[in-house]
Amino acid sequence: MSNKTILVTGGAGYFGSHACKALRRAGFTPVTYDNLEAGWLEMVKFGPFEKGDLPDSTRLSEVFHRWNPAAVLHFSALNQVGEAARDPGKYWTYNVSGSINILNTMVGHGCKRIVFSSTCAIYGDQDGVLLQEGTPQHPINAYGSISAILRI
Repeated sequence: MSNKTILVTGGAGYFGSHACKALRRAGFTPVTYDNLEAGWLEMVKFGPFEKGDLPDSTRLSEVFHRWNPAAVLHFSALNQVGEAARDPGKYWTYNVSGSINILNTMVGHGCKRIVFSSTCAIYGDQDGVLLQEGTPQHPINAYGSISAILRI
């Protein structure tokens, strides 16, 4: 991969910021794309920051045009399980349309590599079970269901 720029959606959150750190150590330039609702600006230490929302396709396109990322690490989503149970429509709208916007923007800019970070919530209540890729999925809330559907 000659282009060393990677867009990290949710890069100001816990997992995203650690991914940015690992990318920087590996010689890449991680560009954090985050709306800071669940992330923290002080966690953006390893590359440039671009503020934006997933459903904002215009903003996503601006960021892709500016940075021309070779790949996307997609960690950004509404992720509060309790809230997802109370307001599943909000989660379906934001997480699904946001992910579709990222994919469409990638296609429009010739970016063909993505890592989609999911959640163990796709497996439901399976205490004591070693979770693996082939473990049957039994989500018990909207957050787990959305993640199961979007899993690539």
